[in-house]
Amino acid sequence: MSAQEVFPAIGHRYLVDFQAFRVELFFESLSSMTYTGIDPDGKHDGSETVNITVQPVRDHLFLVTWQEADKTTVVHLEDYKDKTITTCITDPTGAFSKYHGTVTFIS
Repeated sequence: MSAQEVFPAIGHRYLVDFQAFRVELFFESLSSMTYTGIDPDGKHDGSETVNITVQPVRDHLFLVTWQEADKTTVVHLEDYKDKTITTCITDPTGAFSKYHGTVTFIS
């Protein structure tokens, strides 16, 4: 089964709370996603549309990866069964960080 056939996020928006920060993810297609930062007051705070790669791991679990304009690389392990995302981020300086957050369906 292809990612297109099983990836549940296409056409939907999700709020992800990593505790250290929050983002809204909008999956336009299997290859395009816009992330938007959410400030502590709940307001949108900057966004970027990125090309993503989606790889199914098992039922409702996907590896989603991308590189941002500033060369930050992001790897998500997105679990739509347990409604969690684990992310690993390497910024342009090479600093590495890892976060685990909850996923809430918006629309």
